[in-house]
Amino acid sequence: MKLYRSALVLALALLPTCAFAQDPTIVRQEIDRRPYIYIEASGRIETAADLTKIAISLSEKRKSPEEATKLISDKIAQLRAALTQLGIADSSVETKSFQFAKVYLIAKDKKGEPVSSFADPDRDKFDGFRATYDAVATLATTDRIGEVLSSASALGIEVDSVTFASSREAEYVEQVRKIAADKARSRAEVYAQSLGGTLGDLLNVKEGTGYNPDTMAHTALEGYADLAVLDPSTAPMAIAPGKLTYEASVSAKWALAPAK
Repeated sequence: MKLYRSALVLALALLPTCAFAQDPTIVRQEIDRRPYIYIEASGRIETAADLTKIAISLSEKRKSPEEATKLISDKIAQLRAALTQLGIADSSVETKSFQFAKVYLIAKDKKGEPVSSFADPDRDKFDGFRATYDAVATLATTDRIGEVLSSASALGIEVDSVTFASSREAEYVEQVRKIAADKARSRAEVYAQSLGGTLGDLLNVKEGTGYNPDTMAHTALEGYADLAVLDPSTAPMAIAPGKLTYEASVSAKWALAPAK
């Protein structure tokens, strides 16, 4: 009887292992062993910026939400008017966030130090409402940056960053992708002919580089950005548009067929 129970326990212990081995959701990837040509190529375009993006922020504290809101709205309206006077009538100010928060004066201990880094409504003294406004002003020019920053500063508006962009960004992204694809195809044809063969069917293609030629799986760091990127060069003090760089890369795999 003891031997029977031991055999039963052993059989039950093996069941999960057997079920896992026969799991139909586990699929093994078969590698295509046919001869192939694998190419990585990239495209690059440099162009001048024609847009300026200025990230601004404004924070005001008043006794009521209405007062804080009105003060921020008035200053943004004044900024728009100042931009119009500078001849930047086609500029736009896009709101990114607008938040309200109650403000509390955190209690202090006997040494004059705050008792906590977080406000507690049951302990601390209420001190009004704070409204915080974040926006991006997009200007269809790169020539009036200093005047715009001066106008913002005069109104107490903080400038968080100044970056540059192109109104033709979508067009440039398409162009660099085509350049990368054309380079890959041209190189593959040269190699195929030099090796005494011809370029066969396109077996696989992916945007980006660093793929395993057999599986076309990314072998580099997970989450690596393969898409075309915008790389504006800006200087925070001596502000100048500089050059915008658009880049794209592609990995492609063709079958290597015998010469006809």
